[in-house]
Amino acid sequence: MKLTADVVVIGGGVIGTSAAYFLSKAGADVIVVEKEHVAAGASGHGPGFFNAFGGDFSRGDHLALGLESIRLIRENREHLEQFQEEPHWFNDRPSIAPAFSEDSRQHVREMYDTNGSQLEAAGCGGTWFEAEDLIKEEPLLGSNVLGGYIFPSVIQIDGWKLSRLYMSAAKEMGARLVTGEVLGLDWDKNRASGVRLADGTQISSGSVVVAMGSWTPVASVWLGFPLPICNLKGQLHILRVPGGHDLKHHVIERIAVMQYPNGEYLLAATPDPAPGGGLRPTDAYIRPLYETNALPEDTDLLFETGLSMFPFLKGAEIVKDLAGGRPMSVDLLPMIGATPALDNVFIAAGHGRKGIHLSAVTGKLTADLALTGKTDLDLNIDAYSPMRFMPPKL
Repeated sequence: MKLTADVVVIGGGVIGTSAAYFLSKAGADVIVVEKEHVAAGASGHGPGFFNAFGGDFSRGDHLALGLESIRLIRENREHLEQFQEEPHWFNDRPSIAPAFSEDSRQHVREMYDTNGSQLEAAGCGGTWFEAEDLIKEEPLLGSNVLGGYIFPSVIQIDGWKLSRLYMSAAKEMGARLVTGEVLGLDWDKNRASGVRLADGTQISSGSVVVAMGSWTPVASVWLGFPLPICNLKGQLHILRVPGGHDLKHHVIERIAVMQYPNGEYLLAATPDPAPGGGLRPTDAYIRPLYETNALPEDTDLLFETGLSMFPFLKGAEIVKDLAGGRPMSVDLLPMIGATPALDNVFIAAGHGRKGIHLSAVTGKLTADLALTGKTDLDLNIDAYSPMRFMPPKL
């Protein structure tokens, strides 16, 4: 079978479907190729907080990317909500960044001192509350809390939900979804002319977007260029908690706790590269791609830590375990842009814990670069370019 499109997007996760959404919005004819189903990889087990405060973002270009993505998801939310399969997929609540120890208190305050001005300029700033006042705002916090920042609005949406919204909206605008395994690229001189699938399908295209998550290094073979990504394992549990509690805020510390609109809760942890972040050192979370099971020892550690901060979780019943990798670029910045090998192949990968959050800005930036070679987004796009991994000149 032979197909033709303006752009082929390889990967049906939250990054690939976002690229398809923004490409389709710009009028491009798009085919998304996904080996299994939409959100089959990392996007299928991530809680997705559009939260710009924490160790995930460094000051400057990285944080600017996160803030721009918050703006874009808010700008496109009304359109995307039309494709919800049930209401309230965008779980928008105030958020708390608490401190439960003196070291954590100092760390959180120092982070805000560093990034607060940038957050505030983008309308995403927070206010510090001492312990007594913070507990008044959120009575379900443990009495050992020392204080924390409250941010007025943080959107949460599970990755599989957001991926489905992007893909459904893109299909409404003419995009197509093809199930199959990509074997490699076809090319003509210094440009890709399309992709080849394992079932013999050939898709001709003007550009190709590689959004393969933790499998992106496979494309290094196609391009002859290094795309260094670690598979960073995360683990979360969906809980049913007795007692009819109502958690008013998303709470995001070393672990994340939040309540879904249906009353169930999320308890989650992935490593935080910042000092004091994560339940274990970051290298303990770098795991093989095939390891997608929840580990009992991590479950025990997660619950032990969670109970010390949120006593109301006592007696909670696990409804569902979710675990799997997050594709982390080795320098913590995502890769968005072209490589020197084929100038019409664009990489969109390596977002670590913030793939869902950064999906909107990555999709828009990738669409701009693929269609026009430039963007009107107020970003230093060189900071995210895969060209930073160019081997040194000999």
